[in-house]
Amino acid sequence: MKKTILVVDDFASIRDFVCDTLQRKGYETLGAANGNDAYKVLTEKANVVGLVLTDYNMPDCTGFELLKKIKENPLVTKVPVVFLTTESNPEKMRSAKEAGLSAWIKKPYRSETFFSQIENAMRNG
Repeated sequence: MKKTILVVDDFASIRDFVCDTLQRKGYETLGAANGNDAYKVLTEKANVVGLVLTDYNMPDCTGFELLKKIKENPLVTKVPVVFLTTESNPEKMRSAKEAGLSAWIKKPYRSETFFSQIENAMRNG
């Protein structure tokens, strides 16, 4: 199983915190500041990234737009995408699920929920 997680958040402090948290659990991490950067990193490193963990609300390219781009590209369509976000709109959640989202983790999250959701998504794609 590929253990590298691409963490996407427009706030560097949140991105760094999440990367640190994941690294302490033994994951490798890559970071991106928005959906466009993330998509570029993912397509360049498709062979190592096992999961994309992204915020929903970001400038330039939202998590939802990123999700759609990933699922439309045969090269990376199998990479599971998980939202880590304060967004809680049920309509947006439904659209994301339909577009192929693996899991939706609400901020602030509980550590054990966070890791079980991520491990589950990485296992089941």
